[in-house]
Amino acid sequence: MVAGPLSDAQKHQLFAEFQRRLRSCVPWSPAMPYKTELNIIGDSYHTLNVFPELAPSDAPVAELNPAERADSPGKQFRYCIRLHRAGRQLMTWYGDKTGSVIFDSDVLIPAIYQCRDGEPGVWNEHPWMSITPAEILTLREGSRLAKGRVVIAGLGLGHQLIEVSKRLSVKEIVLVELSQELVDFYLPRVRPHIKKRLTVLVGDAYQIVPTLSADVALIDIFPNYGGNEAATQELARRSPKIKKMWGWGTAALYL
Repeated sequence: MVAGPLSDAQKHQLFAEFQRRLRSCVPWSPAMPYKTELNIIGDSYHTLNVFPELAPSDAPVAELNPAERADSPGKQFRYCIRLHRAGRQLMTWYGDKTGSVIFDSDVLIPAIYQCRDGEPGVWNEHPWMSITPAEILTLREGSRLAKGRVVIAGLGLGHQLIEVSKRLSVKEIVLVELSQELVDFYLPRVRPHIKKRLTVLVGDAYQIVPTLSADVALIDIFPNYGGNEAATQELARRSPKIKKMWGWGTAALYL
């Protein structure tokens, strides 16, 4: 069924709701509780940009000019700073809940895009990963579990790697990342922010993680959030030398 045009009353209601949310904005904190409606003061939302020389842009990823992008040598990854406009909704998720966040001013959101399968330099329309509130809040649970020797599977934008390295209870980190190109391109920009001894293993986490020993393993290698319990549980079963395992988008911690 195709919806008809909005009535004047519906338009007024939507505008009033939008204005209410803008008036309700509060300072961002990575420790704030998740709510299905998050209204954030834009000037309080600061993320780490490891390519500070790049100019932010809200142009489609394929149309970014050289001053607005950093591409990996093999054109498999493109890093950029998304200029997210005030009032535009971003989706959020936590467990089985979904919601949205808006900012009362423009914010800058680091993002990495992947190329389409088998087409280096031809980019997927949506980010592979971006440092949004949803990303930060859903990784937070795993980062708080980190102690001793920690395995992190999946480099991504390095947010969890950096946060885990800040924890006093963490002694060393083993990073497992599938893509040598991502490691060569992106990890040198992240390394200055790593506070602990770091070992990097390149290869398939499903094969490497079961060979490792650790106090905690944090697994972020899944294509989508949610429904990753079975895969995490199976990986934990095959990893007898890892005491605790957490998976992004899972409902539980597997021992």
